[in-house]
Amino acid sequence: MNPDSSIQTNNRQIDKKKLTLAILDSLAEGVFTIDFDMKVTVFNKAAERITGFTAEEAIGRNCVDVFCNLGGLKAECLENCPMKKTIQHRLPIVKKRTICNKKGEILTVTATTNLLYDLDNNPIGGVETLVDVTALENLKEKWIGKKYNLGSIVGKSNGMVEIYQLIESISESMSNVLIQGETGTGKGLIANAIHYHSPNHKGPIIHVNCTAMPENLLESELFGHVKGAFTGAIKDREGRFEQAHRGTLFLDEIGEISPAMQAKLLRAVEDKQFERVGGNKTIHADVRVIAASNRNLDRDVKANRFRSDLFFRLNIIPIKLPPLRARLEDIPLLVEHFIEKFNFKMGKDVKELDPEILETFVKYTWPGNVRELESTLEYAFVQCRSNYLEMYTLPPRLKVLNSQTTDLSLSNPIVSEAFQFPDVPITSAKESEEERIRSALIACKWKRTKTAERLNISRSTLWRLMKKYDLN
Repeated sequence: MNPDSSIQTNNRQIDKKKLTLAILDSLAEGVFTIDFDMKVTVFNKAAERITGFTAEEAIGRNCVDVFCNLGGLKAECLENCPMKKTIQHRLPIVKKRTICNKKGEILTVTATTNLLYDLDNNPIGGVETLVDVTALENLKEKWIGKKYNLGSIVGKSNGMVEIYQLIESISESMSNVLIQGETGTGKGLIANAIHYHSPNHKGPIIHVNCTAMPENLLESELFGHVKGAFTGAIKDREGRFEQAHRGTLFLDEIGEISPAMQAKLLRAVEDKQFERVGGNKTIHADVRVIAASNRNLDRDVKANRFRSDLFFRLNIIPIKLPPLRARLEDIPLLVEHFIEKFNFKMGKDVKELDPEILETFVKYTWPGNVRELESTLEYAFVQCRSNYLEMYTLPPRLKVLNSQTTDLSLSNPIVSEAFQFPDVPITSAKESEEERIRSALIACKWKRTKTAERLNISRSTLWRLMKKYDLN
């Protein structure tokens, strides 16, 4: 072979490699490649910028030492490495993941992995692109808070878009808010979104479930008590109103409190003043109150079951959350959101689902709303043994529904009694409300907690309905 020809060929290969590297360096996304030993072979300029490592420092090192050089993070990366899964299963993966840069800072990136082939189409390793989305995630966290992110509130239906716009429009307001909606519609998430998008977002947000404690303890929980106020009061204690000073107090299930408690709450809401139980000192707390109920409080006011004066002071900014059955177009978005959530939570890589599952989801009336949909998909993930969700992974109630034309949901009439939007009709049931409650009680051996869970209502609502129909 002519030596000059060989030199020219080598020069062309070198020039081609330089051109390839130049192209990679011109990309805004970080790009790196590895061999089958997980050693970095190519590292472009954007990858250098994201990680803080130079190409010279990264090439030849194990990729986990470049991207996840922290104890816990390294263990998670080794267990759920998307590049390793791509090489193992010969499938591309798109995943939001956490990495650590050279300075030890935690970054959130969107990673896309795929197999890397040579010119003869033989696999020689993997290639991954990285997009740094840390700033966006920090913005979401700042808006919604540490335990919540903007992705937790999902929906593009008209009803949800209107709620997003309302939250934006009241961002400078400190007026009280009343959120009404069925159980599982996300009232807590909306409350957090309002708080973290308001002028008092730097203050605390205190959650109180008004049905989680006996009536005689709720007053002490809200307003605090002084030493000796009752048996067991061994010292002074702040109430939730004081703890929420210059912040937000979220009163969940406000419709379940007694008329006596409503009267005590009225002054605190109206004047932002109260006394601790057993005390005589007036305490002032600058608190924004966000209340929520799964009941139709408008109707309860007309029926004299809820004080009108308290209702009007809470209902300055009303928000009514639509049930999931009224925004079926959001189900695909929610499914995608929960698949991403459980992929990350369980270290799985579910990509698709049987189209029949979505058809079944649209047929079902979701008495437990978004919370029930989330639980359904978590159950499916536990059952799934591949990266494809099939009908067999669904809970039995949905597999039965798929084989029938009628909805087998237990709780439509109960939900209708508890809370119903005037423009959202609910399918009438063959059985009366009394018969369904009685059947559920018998099935649960008259255990009220289990019966309430079966019917998707609170224990206090079940107790009231039992009294209503004399079910003892």
